[in-house]
Amino acid sequence: MNKIMAKLQKNNKGQYTLLGICIFLSVLLVSAFSFLYFSPTVQDLLPQGGDTRKLSWLLFFVTAAGCTIFTVYGADLFFRNKSREFGVFLALGAQKKKLEAQLFREVSLLLLKVVFLGILAAIPVSWLIWKAFSGLLIGADGLQYRFTPLGAAAGLLFTLLLILCIGSEGIRFVKRTNIIDILNDRRKTEMVKEIKPWTGKLGLFLIVAGLILAVAVPAVFTRIFLRLLPSFWNLTWLVTLTGLYLFLLSAVAHSGKGRNRDKYYKNIISTNLMRFTARQTTKNMCVITLLIFVILISAFWGIMYYNSAFTGSDNAPVDYSMHYPAAEPQLTRSEVESLADAHGVDITFYEEAKALELIIRYVSRDMDDNGKYFDYESEKLASFVSASDFTRISGIPVSLAPGEYQTVVRDNYQRTIWIGPDCLLEITNPVTGAAISPAFQGTVAFENMTLMSEPFAFILSDEDYRELCMGLGDTDMDNMVFFNVRDVYSTYAFAGALQDALVKHATSLSDHYGNYDAHEEKLAVSAGKNYSYSGSIGLLENTGNPVDDWKYAPFFKVLQKQDAMQLVAIYVLLSVYVAILSLTACSVMSYVRSVTIAIDNKNMFGDLKRLGAGSAYVKRVLRAQLKRLYFYPTAAGCSIGLLFSLLLTYFNDMRLDVFEIRMLFVLLLLMVFIATIMYIMYRISLKKAEDIAEI
Repeated sequence: MNKIMAKLQKNNKGQYTLLGICIFLSVLLVSAFSFLYFSPTVQDLLPQGGDTRKLSWLLFFVTAAGCTIFTVYGADLFFRNKSREFGVFLALGAQKKKLEAQLFREVSLLLLKVVFLGILAAIPVSWLIWKAFSGLLIGADGLQYRFTPLGAAAGLLFTLLLILCIGSEGIRFVKRTNIIDILNDRRKTEMVKEIKPWTGKLGLFLIVAGLILAVAVPAVFTRIFLRLLPSFWNLTWLVTLTGLYLFLLSAVAHSGKGRNRDKYYKNIISTNLMRFTARQTTKNMCVITLLIFVILISAFWGIMYYNSAFTGSDNAPVDYSMHYPAAEPQLTRSEVESLADAHGVDITFYEEAKALELIIRYVSRDMDDNGKYFDYESEKLASFVSASDFTRISGIPVSLAPGEYQTVVRDNYQRTIWIGPDCLLEITNPVTGAAISPAFQGTVAFENMTLMSEPFAFILSDEDYRELCMGLGDTDMDNMVFFNVRDVYSTYAFAGALQDALVKHATSLSDHYGNYDAHEEKLAVSAGKNYSYSGSIGLLENTGNPVDDWKYAPFFKVLQKQDAMQLVAIYVLLSVYVAILSLTACSVMSYVRSVTIAIDNKNMFGDLKRLGAGSAYVKRVLRAQLKRLYFYPTAAGCSIGLLFSLLLTYFNDMRLDVFEIRMLFVLLLLMVFIATIMYIMYRISLKKAEDIAEI
């Protein structure tokens, strides 16, 4: 028996190779992912509880699910191929226990070999991916790839899950005791009822309607009624899934004569053959469609995150900007220039100004526990500059009359639902109590100053500035410094040294958390409440690197880009990783389904030949089935991905800017790439299917 099994295994090595490839790729991809994600370096870069960490966990589970799905499909095909020889041995009188033991011995040896190779290969693969990733970052030389046992444990845990899935498939296979059922396993059909012509149209309508209900309606509802839709509204995604199933079922099983009866009868075999496995084929196509959707969304979001991080700080008109309490003896201009000279940095522009820290009463919006938004008034300190100083610093001419103000915003600013630039109700001098209620005169974009004050920095007329400045001392003002350098992205070492120097010169006047506000603390103390942002951030004690959460953190374009890239590039890396995995999964699943179609219909193709059909006709029948298997899921997945991205980007802020339009064009290029890969897989699958069917 061992010799016979060895001979069969040698002759059917393609079955073992395909299953081995599926297991190897699954273990490799998930283990490499876990090695990367659980690396201490990556974990240190991801903020605790942040959205990027949550998205990374989601991508990890998507990776594991995708690998499990296409491995189970590979195992299913393996056992389907085994069924005939298993049944023949049973018919010849072989004992079932011996056959089971032999089968599990073969599968176990294969699992041990490919699992070991997969985990072993994951180490250099994850290291190579890390090196490629770190090359995207500015100043990433200090980021070392660090291995952690937690990553290995996650990979081993997934491997155990994979072994259990394959084992359950094997147990389900050997539990079948009816020899005739095993021998006729390939001849089983799943005839479906007649599919009405309107099924496909209804499916398309439900796909579009479901996406609009799930993406567009919540955004519009929130803006109109100022409340969130209840959580059960997420069930509207099921409308899209239902529409997808109906559309693909119609594509597979609908075979109406229509108006062109000659065409129907000419293709009657190819158009009706898939009805015999319509439900199974439709489910397979739905999974492939969803995988293609995941490919597009993962890659699209990854590229969008990367592009936004890479170009985000470029919108700032000034390369270096700092602010600190005017009473603090910080770096002087001569000290900054000396440090620049020491690092070979050429300063091309340098300006200074003072900002008044005045009390503002303003309107903002919050959300209660029931998901309803409500407006409320509050007080805090905010920064104000004069129109003449702003014009000198920014080069943007601003002219304001007494009693008017403008709000400083980011480039391409879009009003949010939480607060608007016209939020000011009153401005008060904290020393004299003098107050004005100025009129809003629009916004002006100057990225650097937006980082110096919350919720906004504001511009006053020169007359109002002088009036509100009365009685204020250095403790009620901030110094602002702005300068440009030549070739800013080559000044990384200078930026780091300058930041260290700022921290060393810091005193208790500036040693505060980023959300600290002296007026809010005063109000909290007077009301007998605890103010959560009180206390030192640790600058004076030199406890680590607290600059990211420092109230007076400087804006250095080169460091800003590095920080954004370190955070975002991890998500980018994982997103592209999931896209590659999903593309691999849908390629393997499509290939497996194509081979299954050829195996299931091999006898039917032989019958067609005996009835007089030529090889060209038989090939056309097979080709028509595989085209549907590849074309409809690819078209559906790409269309749903494009519509979802369009709705998401538009209804996020009710507009499409140049960056978003450019990213949609990138999505179209991704769709072309996916279609190309699927076409290549179609040609490979067709060649293999023709060999199996002997046509």
